Parts: sequence; structure tokens; C-alpha cells
Amino acid sequence: MQSIRFDDGYKEFMINDDPNKVIRFDPADFGIIERFNTAMKNIEKASETIKNDIDINPQGEPLSELEEAAEAVAKVNKLIKDQIDYIFDSPVSDMVFGNKSPLALVKGVPLFERFIMAAKEVIEKEVKKEMEASQKRIEKYTKQVK
Repeated sequence: MQSIRFDDGYKEFMINDDPNKVIRFDPADFGIIERFNTAMKNIEKASETIKNDIDINPQGEPLSELEEAAEAVAKVNKLIKDQIDYIFDSPVSDMVFGNKSPLALVKGVPLFERFIMAAKEVIEKEVKKEMEASQKRIEKYTKQVK
């Protein structure tokens, strides 16, 4: 079978410098911005659901049955992973989180949030670089017209 080959913009990134944890996505895909906003709204809704499904006393202990709490957490974990995959248009969540819950707290911040913020920096840098390259290309042609 023949193949059509071209640069599709996808790049590979190691997670926390671990060569065994590599994800692949297009950081300069402008659609990532729309998917990011949609996914974050969905994750926010899910976070509210988990707060409503799991009653917590002032000491931080769950008042709900353990089984109910586990089901609610599993449901939100799946939603978060699905939304992360949606943002990156690629199945990255299993590689990023492994078996760890994306809700796991690291210094008080959920793991998924730490990942999103780190990835956002990479995306912003890549989009800026692509915009600059595009501007140079456009200037090349606009100079010819002048």
C-alpha cells in the first residue's frame, strides 16, 4: 500500500523526564484551545458532582459509605481521563497518570491540574513559535506584493 507522508505537527514529550512515559500530540493545534475550554467545564461539573456525592465532615472524613465514595471517585477519574484525552486528541491520560488517580493531591493541588498547567506552558510556547513562523512566511509574500 502506498503512503502519503507529511509533517502533521505531532511531537513527542516525556513525562517528568521518564523515557518510558512518552505522550504524542500536536501542541500547535489551535483546536486544543477550544477542547481545553470544553474539557475544563466538564471537569468542573464533575468536581461538583463528587462534592455532592461524597459528604465530608469538618475533620475531612467522608460521611458517605465507602463503596459510594469509591464509585463517585471512579466515575470522576474516568471523566477526567477522558477529558484529558479529548484535550490532546490523543490517548495520553494512561501514560500521564498510570494507575494513580488524577484527583491525587500533590502539595494540595490535584495531579490532573498540575499536568494541565505544565502542558499549557508547552502549548503556549509552541503556538507562539508557530505564529512567528507563519508571520515570517506571510511577510515573505506580502513584501513581494508591495
